[in-house]
Amino acid sequence: MSKVKEAYSEIEDVVGEDFVTDKDFMKAAYSRNVDPAFPDRWADIIVKPETTEEVSEIVKIANRYKMRMVPRGGGADLVGGSVTEEGILIDMTRMNKLEEFNKDDYYIVVGVGITWGDLLSQLHPAGYTTGTVGPGSGFAATIGGGLSNSTAGGGSTKYGLVPDICLGVEVVLPNPEGTIIRTGSAANKYAKPFCRYGVSPDFTGLFMGDVGTLGIKCKAFLRIFRDQPYKANRVFILKEYDYNIVFKLAKKIRYEIPDGLRDLSAFPPFYFAQFKIPNTKGPGVSVTLEAMEMEILDIYIKKLEEIMKEDTVMMPAAPGANWNYNLQGSFQYFQAGISPVPSRIAMATCHKIPISTLGHVHDENVEWNNRHANDVPGSVMPGVFEATQYFLPNGNMVVLGGVAGENTDEWREKNMKLWHSKVRTQTRYGGAHYWLGESISQSVTEAGAFSPEYEQFFRDMKKTVDPNFLLSPNKFHLHTYDSKFKDYYVEPD
Repeated sequence: MSKVKEAYSEIEDVVGEDFVTDKDFMKAAYSRNVDPAFPDRWADIIVKPETTEEVSEIVKIANRYKMRMVPRGGGADLVGGSVTEEGILIDMTRMNKLEEFNKDDYYIVVGVGITWGDLLSQLHPAGYTTGTVGPGSGFAATIGGGLSNSTAGGGSTKYGLVPDICLGVEVVLPNPEGTIIRTGSAANKYAKPFCRYGVSPDFTGLFMGDVGTLGIKCKAFLRIFRDQPYKANRVFILKEYDYNIVFKLAKKIRYEIPDGLRDLSAFPPFYFAQFKIPNTKGPGVSVTLEAMEMEILDIYIKKLEEIMKEDTVMMPAAPGANWNYNLQGSFQYFQAGISPVPSRIAMATCHKIPISTLGHVHDENVEWNNRHANDVPGSVMPGVFEATQYFLPNGNMVVLGGVAGENTDEWREKNMKLWHSKVRTQTRYGGAHYWLGESISQSVTEAGAFSPEYEQFFRDMKKTVDPNFLLSPNKFHLHTYDSKFKDYYVEPD
């Protein structure tokens, strides 16, 4: 009997025959997420555990048979993060319970396979929220994916990235023992998971943004907030095409309406050309405000309009529309913008920058687009800045965009090279990429971002928790413990 068949039989004993498969049609269904830039990759075994203990047993089996493992959440990934060629694909979506809803101490305990839609549908009717309400990939995305990719989404201007609301995790290490640990205050067996720091070194941070390389997160302990009942949105179009003005306005809004500012984002001018708004040439700025009282929200709105009146024109509401905040709006926008169709691929390059560099970053991206406009037809839009700029707390922001391309064998490799090239350019002007997966994490290392000392520290940390090198290999160009990142670099730009 082959090692795959033996491992399958043992995994079946752990989870039951209904929750493990090696059927070809299931392998095909799990062979990609929404990232057709990559070829289909088929796992040997697909398993859906329900408990942390089951995950631990699966990890032990994988180590016994030296089979690679990759955890998978909602599958809304664009960057090669949660598929595997051979090995065991661990679908976490059965671990989907809201296990504790602590309204007194303002935290929740959830299985990482719970979707943002499911979680919010339980929190919001009770008057609570996670603040950050999940990534742009939608309500079907899972909590675990948001933590593993350190993603931004609705509410992130005020409440930060998904890891910013995380108080700790319950995680299975990929070692032969399948060790289960808790981080944050939950590491103290006498304490509740109510805080992150002060109990021990912050081991929670090891598993935030790790794209599944250091452990398999099973439960998350998250902060919750009062969901402020009054919200309003306004959209303004700049009179001039100048992203330095966007920075100036964003800085002023943040400074003068700090408590009321929930979301702030900017969009390229071509989004608004169809509306033919007079005296406008520049990008649009969308602002969402929130407050506990309608009277306070009215004050915030008045202040916002005062800040914007000199440099922008406020976009009028469509007939029959209103200015009320729509929770689904941000998800619908992102899905419409990035969801690929069978003939196209979307190669995301989302990254964070200091807001003061917005003008410079605009110029760098437009220059790269112009330089590569003729390399692959239809992949690059010359003269256009990235799709969206989404502002975060503490003077930084996310630049959302990427490269589009034809999903054909002829162009796939060329598009992949363009994708890596663009990420390297963004890394070198100081961008901090967060939706890393396989493609972007490799591109960051190709840019020479990490010192030899940091690379060795990363390697040593992973080897400590994953001695057999089984969990999510190849990300960051970490292909073996004996090789170096640079051994796998592509040709320089």
